[in-house]
Amino acid sequence: MAYAKTSIGRGCCKVSKKQKKISKLASFCFVLTEILVLVAVLILNGNYVVNVSPPIPAIIMIILSIHVLMQLWELKVFVKPDSGEKFSLTVQGSHERKKSRHRRTMFGVTVSDEVRVDYDRNCEGILVYFRKVTSSSDTGPGCQPFLLPFRGWFTFFHVLIALTLMICTIIIYINYDDYNRLQDYKKLLAESHSEATQTVPPEKPEVDGVDNFDAAMYGELLDAFAHNVDNPFSNFGEQISDGPSLDVDREAIEPVSELGTHPLVLPILLLVSLILQTTAVVSSYYQAEDCGFCLPLFCIGYTRWFKHTNAYTDMIQQNIQAKHGQRLQQEGEQLELAIRRNTQKTQVNDATYHDVGPQTAKRYEDQIVLLHLLLAQEHDQACKEVFPEHSIQNKGVSFILTAEEIETLNIHAEQAMETAAVNTDDTVTASDTTELVPN
Repeated sequence: MAYAKTSIGRGCCKVSKKQKKISKLASFCFVLTEILVLVAVLILNGNYVVNVSPPIPAIIMIILSIHVLMQLWELKVFVKPDSGEKFSLTVQGSHERKKSRHRRTMFGVTVSDEVRVDYDRNCEGILVYFRKVTSSSDTGPGCQPFLLPFRGWFTFFHVLIALTLMICTIIIYINYDDYNRLQDYKKLLAESHSEATQTVPPEKPEVDGVDNFDAAMYGELLDAFAHNVDNPFSNFGEQISDGPSLDVDREAIEPVSELGTHPLVLPILLLVSLILQTTAVVSSYYQAEDCGFCLPLFCIGYTRWFKHTNAYTDMIQQNIQAKHGQRLQQEGEQLELAIRRNTQKTQVNDATYHDVGPQTAKRYEDQIVLLHLLLAQEHDQACKEVFPEHSIQNKGVSFILTAEEIETLNIHAEQAMETAAVNTDDTVTASDTTELVPN
């Protein structure tokens, strides 16, 4: 069973340009700190401060490589952005049409097939935005993630790194539980032999009634002491047979040096890196635009094409609402009422369709056509003010623009909106300072 979905949206929350910059800075700081922590783990492992099992250093090296690659790419985009990247200007009406299909198969036979068309209400009335132009328009939902820019995979990479660090941390804590049990075992051995072994060679005893103690017996006593010092655990089974015992094999006893001089440093460092990576995941998603992922092994894919907005789209949207806002609002309310009344369920060729009637669908399409005509008028007027060559050619302006052209229009819109705001403030100030002369 496969799952592939493509959506167009702006994520869970709308962020401003300033908030996006703060999020990028926070993500960079968290990732940089995490890189330093993981490098410290490798250095401590090389100095035998901690002893890391063979797979974990290789995993840490892969994580560091991915982090460095992503940060270098972010630096490249910041220093030299792709000015030739193309976007399409479009508009969303009072409703957004979303089509979904759920097909269930068993042993190659379709058991159920349901097609659902939903019309989500746009709380803003209309929305003007840019959408990235892909190289192929007929690509299926399962292959849409491969059309994303490289930065679109960064959120997915951050999630994979967080899951990997979580698994490694859990494994390390489980392994160090055995280390703690061995430490308790060695402590029990030391306590049980503290009274059995002597630290000072026995003196020659004085036996009552015997003037001279047998020298041979004294020599045997010294030999026994030396044997106990060199092999303190040789008679362990006899010495603590009546005391507490641990379920640890004798062969499992390892010196502390094999686990490192400070073995508990490793799980602490991995836990710190996991916390940093979790914050990096949140920051990465907060600033993500066109993003997605694909897991071919599990036949799962998801793509979200971002609705890019800036000062230019806001200016065009305000102009349309100022000129035709009341008419568009009435049309939206009437369309909402028609959708609620005419939503129906039909059966066509063993497939169930949830959609509105043909008249309501035609009304929705007419609204979209009208909005694009209004968008074309405002966009054409603005582009001819900014780009004089469009006025000379006397041609219609295309909705497809490059990133460089969008930035030029954005600067023009910011200046126009600032000028309008200053004029509004001057008008309000003049009206406030007007004095009323009493009769």
